Amino acid sequence: MLTDKQQKVLDTITEYISKYAKSPTIEELKELLQQKSKRGVTQYLEVLEKKWFITRGSGFRSIRLGSQWMLESTFNVPILGYANAGTPLMDAVETDYGSLPISKSFVSGDTKKYFVLKIEGTSMNAYEINGKTIENGSYVLVDTSETSLNNSDAFVFVVNGAATIKKYKKDGNTIYLLPVSHDEYHHPIILSESDRIWVNGKVVDVFQF
Repeated sequence: MLTDKQQKVLDTITEYISKYAKSPTIEELKELLQQKSKRGVTQYLEVLEKKWFITRGSGFRSIRLGSQWMLESTFNVPILGYANAGTPLMDAVETDYGSLPISKSFVSGDTKKYFVLKIEGTSMNAYEINGKTIENGSYVLVDTSETSLNNSDAFVFVVNGAATIKKYKKDGNTIYLLPVSHDEYHHPIILSESDRIWVNGKVVDVFQF
Protein backbone atom coordinates (compact mmCIF):
# COMPACT_ATOMS: atom_id res chain seq x y z
CA MET A 1 0.00 0.00 0.00
CA LEU A 2 1.07 3.57 -0.66
CA THR A 3 0.47 6.71 1.35
CA ASP A 4 -1.42 9.56 -0.34
CA LYS A 5 1.84 11.44 -0.99
CA GLN A 6 3.55 8.35 -2.39
CA GLN A 7 0.56 7.70 -4.64
CA LYS A 8 0.70 11.29 -5.87
CA VAL A 9 4.33 10.84 -6.85
CA LEU A 10 3.54 7.60 -8.68
CA ASP A 11 0.56 9.19 -10.45
CA THR A 12 2.72 12.13 -11.52
CA ILE A 13 5.34 9.79 -12.99
CA THR A 14 2.67 7.71 -14.74
CA GLU A 15 0.95 10.75 -16.26
CA TYR A 16 4.27 12.19 -17.43
CA ILE A 17 5.29 8.94 -19.15
CA SER A 18 1.83 8.61 -20.73
CA LYS A 19 1.95 12.18 -22.09
CA TYR A 20 5.59 12.42 -23.21
CA ALA A 21 6.59 8.75 -23.76
CA LYS A 22 9.63 9.25 -21.52
CA SER A 23 10.27 9.43 -17.80
CA PRO A 24 10.61 12.74 -15.94
CA THR A 25 13.94 13.91 -14.55
CA ILE A 26 14.46 14.51 -10.84
CA GLU A 27 14.38 18.26 -11.48
CA GLU A 28 11.11 18.01 -13.41
CA LEU A 29 9.54 15.94 -10.62
CA LYS A 30 10.72 18.50 -8.10
CA GLU A 31 8.83 21.21 -9.98
CA LEU A 32 5.73 19.11 -10.66
CA LEU A 33 5.47 17.99 -7.02
CA GLN A 34 6.43 21.42 -5.66
CA GLN A 35 9.19 19.89 -3.55
CA LYS A 36 11.81 22.12 -1.95
CA SER A 37 14.73 19.85 -2.77
CA LYS A 38 15.75 17.03 -5.08
CA ARG A 39 16.49 14.91 -2.03
CA GLY A 40 12.80 14.97 -1.09
CA VAL A 41 11.94 13.60 -4.52
CA THR A 42 14.66 10.96 -4.31
CA GLN A 43 13.32 9.71 -0.98
CA TYR A 44 9.90 9.11 -2.54
CA LEU A 45 11.53 7.31 -5.46
CA GLU A 46 13.48 5.07 -3.11
CA VAL A 47 10.26 3.99 -1.39
CA LEU A 48 8.47 3.36 -4.69
CA GLU A 49 11.40 1.30 -5.91
CA LYS A 50 11.51 -0.83 -2.74
CA LYS A 51 7.80 -1.60 -3.23
CA TRP A 52 8.37 -2.51 -6.93
CA PHE A 53 6.22 0.31 -8.29
CA ILE A 54 9.18 1.70 -10.23
CA THR A 55 12.71 0.75 -11.21
CA ARG A 56 15.59 3.17 -11.70
CA GLY A 57 18.77 3.07 -13.71
CA SER A 58 21.72 5.42 -13.93
CA GLY A 59 20.59 7.50 -16.88
CA PHE A 60 19.11 10.99 -17.02
CA ARG A 61 15.59 9.67 -17.60
CA SER A 62 15.87 6.19 -16.14
CA ILE A 63 12.64 5.81 -14.13
CA ARG A 64 10.53 2.89 -15.33
CA LEU A 65 7.19 1.61 -14.07
CA GLY A 66 7.65 -1.64 -12.17
CA SER A 67 5.88 -4.97 -11.84
CA GLN A 68 3.71 -3.92 -8.90
CA TRP A 69 2.44 -0.90 -10.84
CA MET A 70 1.55 -3.24 -13.69
CA LEU A 71 -0.41 -5.51 -11.35
CA GLU A 72 -2.35 -2.77 -9.62
CA SER A 73 -2.68 -0.09 -12.29
CA THR A 74 -3.41 -1.93 -15.52
CA PHE A 75 -5.87 -4.47 -16.87
CA ASN A 76 -5.80 -6.61 -20.00
CA VAL A 77 -8.28 -5.45 -22.63
CA PRO A 78 -9.14 -8.08 -25.26
CA ILE A 79 -8.25 -7.24 -28.85
CA LEU A 80 -11.21 -8.58 -30.78
CA GLY A 81 -9.88 -8.03 -34.27
CA TYR A 82 -9.93 -5.36 -36.94
CA ALA A 83 -12.32 -2.56 -37.81
CA ASN A 84 -12.12 -0.70 -41.06
CA ALA A 85 -12.14 3.09 -40.99
CA GLY A 86 -13.36 3.03 -44.59
CA THR A 87 -15.91 0.53 -45.85
CA PRO A 88 -16.81 -2.33 -43.51
CA LEU A 89 -14.56 -5.37 -43.32
CA MET A 90 -15.21 -8.81 -41.90
CA ASP A 91 -16.86 -9.08 -38.50
CA ALA A 92 -14.44 -7.63 -35.94
CA VAL A 93 -16.04 -8.90 -32.77
CA GLU A 94 -15.78 -12.68 -33.06
CA THR A 95 -12.08 -13.58 -33.01
CA ASP A 96 -9.68 -13.16 -30.10
CA TYR A 97 -6.38 -11.52 -31.09
CA GLY A 98 -4.90 -11.46 -27.59
CA SER A 99 -5.03 -8.51 -25.20
CA LEU A 100 -3.52 -5.08 -24.61
CA PRO A 101 -2.45 -4.00 -21.09
CA ILE A 102 -4.01 -0.57 -20.47
CA SER A 103 -3.91 1.72 -17.46
CA LYS A 104 -7.08 1.74 -15.38
CA SER A 105 -6.94 5.54 -15.51
CA PHE A 106 -8.28 5.37 -19.08
CA VAL A 107 -11.54 3.71 -18.05
CA SER A 108 -14.37 3.97 -15.55
CA GLY A 109 -16.57 1.34 -13.97
CA ASP A 110 -16.48 -2.31 -14.97
CA THR A 111 -13.33 -3.12 -16.96
CA LYS A 112 -15.10 -6.06 -18.62
CA LYS A 113 -17.22 -3.70 -20.74
CA TYR A 114 -14.18 -2.61 -22.81
CA PHE A 115 -12.48 -4.09 -25.83
CA VAL A 116 -9.88 -2.97 -28.39
CA LEU A 117 -9.95 -2.98 -32.19
CA LYS A 118 -7.11 -2.32 -34.61
CA ILE A 119 -7.89 0.20 -37.36
CA GLU A 120 -7.44 -0.44 -41.05
CA GLY A 121 -8.20 2.54 -43.27
CA THR A 122 -8.08 6.34 -43.14
CA SER A 123 -11.67 7.55 -43.21
CA MET A 124 -11.54 8.68 -39.56
CA ASN A 125 -8.06 10.24 -39.57
CA ALA A 126 -9.48 13.75 -38.99
CA TYR A 127 -11.59 12.67 -36.02
CA GLU A 128 -9.97 13.78 -32.77
CA ILE A 129 -10.47 12.18 -29.37
CA ASN A 130 -8.42 13.15 -26.33
CA GLY A 131 -6.11 15.13 -28.60
CA LYS A 132 -5.40 12.10 -30.84
CA THR A 133 -6.73 11.02 -34.23
CA ILE A 134 -7.81 7.59 -35.48
CA GLU A 135 -5.05 6.69 -37.92
CA ASN A 136 -4.47 3.59 -40.00
CA GLY A 137 -2.80 1.03 -37.72
CA SER A 138 -3.88 2.64 -34.46
CA TYR A 139 -5.87 0.88 -31.75
CA VAL A 140 -9.19 2.16 -30.43
CA LEU A 141 -10.65 1.51 -26.99
CA VAL A 142 -14.38 0.79 -27.14
CA ASP A 143 -16.91 1.02 -24.30
CA THR A 144 -19.70 -1.48 -25.00
CA SER A 145 -22.01 0.15 -22.45
CA GLU A 146 -22.11 3.38 -24.48
CA THR A 147 -24.63 2.65 -27.22
CA SER A 148 -26.86 5.75 -27.13
CA LEU A 149 -26.16 7.36 -30.49
CA ASN A 150 -25.38 11.05 -30.98
CA ASN A 151 -23.96 13.21 -33.76
CA SER A 152 -20.62 14.02 -32.12
CA ASP A 153 -18.98 10.75 -31.02
CA ALA A 154 -17.52 7.88 -33.05
CA PHE A 155 -19.09 4.45 -32.68
CA VAL A 156 -18.36 0.90 -33.75
CA PHE A 157 -21.16 -0.18 -36.08
CA VAL A 158 -21.71 -3.71 -37.30
CA VAL A 159 -23.43 -3.58 -40.69
CA ASN A 160 -24.49 -6.89 -42.23
CA GLY A 161 -21.88 -8.69 -40.15
CA ALA A 162 -19.02 -6.27 -40.84
CA ALA A 163 -17.50 -3.75 -38.41
CA THR A 164 -16.73 -0.12 -39.17
CA ILE A 165 -16.07 3.03 -37.14
CA LYS A 166 -17.99 6.15 -38.10
CA LYS A 167 -20.00 9.09 -36.82
CA TYR A 168 -23.79 8.84 -36.95
CA LYS A 169 -26.51 10.93 -38.53
CA LYS A 170 -30.18 10.14 -39.11
CA ASP A 171 -32.53 12.00 -41.43
CA GLY A 172 -36.02 10.54 -41.44
CA ASN A 173 -35.69 6.85 -42.33
CA THR A 174 -32.18 7.34 -43.72
CA ILE A 175 -29.10 6.56 -41.65
CA TYR A 176 -25.69 7.99 -42.55
CA LEU A 177 -22.43 6.56 -41.21
CA LEU A 178 -20.10 9.48 -41.75
CA PRO A 179 -16.32 9.52 -42.31
CA VAL A 180 -14.20 12.29 -40.79
CA SER A 181 -11.13 12.30 -43.00
CA HIS A 182 -8.51 14.44 -44.67
CA ASP A 183 -8.88 12.15 -47.70
CA GLU A 184 -11.69 13.39 -49.95
CA TYR A 185 -12.36 10.02 -51.59
CA HIS A 186 -14.13 8.70 -48.47
CA HIS A 187 -17.92 8.85 -48.63
CA PRO A 188 -20.74 8.13 -46.15
CA ILE A 189 -22.32 4.72 -45.87
CA ILE A 190 -26.03 5.29 -46.55
CA LEU A 191 -28.47 2.89 -44.94
CA SER A 192 -32.15 2.55 -44.20
CA GLU A 193 -33.86 1.47 -41.00
CA SER A 194 -34.48 -1.95 -42.56
CA ASP A 195 -30.75 -2.68 -42.91
CA ARG A 196 -29.08 -4.96 -40.36
CA ILE A 197 -27.10 -2.51 -38.24
CA TRP A 198 -26.31 -2.33 -34.56
CA VAL A 199 -24.02 -0.38 -32.30
CA ASN A 200 -21.24 -2.32 -30.59
CA GLY A 201 -19.98 0.58 -28.46
CA LYS A 202 -18.47 4.06 -28.43
CA VAL A 203 -14.84 4.85 -29.15
CA VAL A 204 -13.48 6.39 -25.93
CA ASP A 205 -9.74 6.53 -26.67
CA VAL A 206 -7.14 5.79 -29.32
CA PHE A 207 -3.55 4.51 -28.99
CA GLN A 208 -0.76 4.74 -31.56
CA PHE A 209 2.50 2.83 -31.15
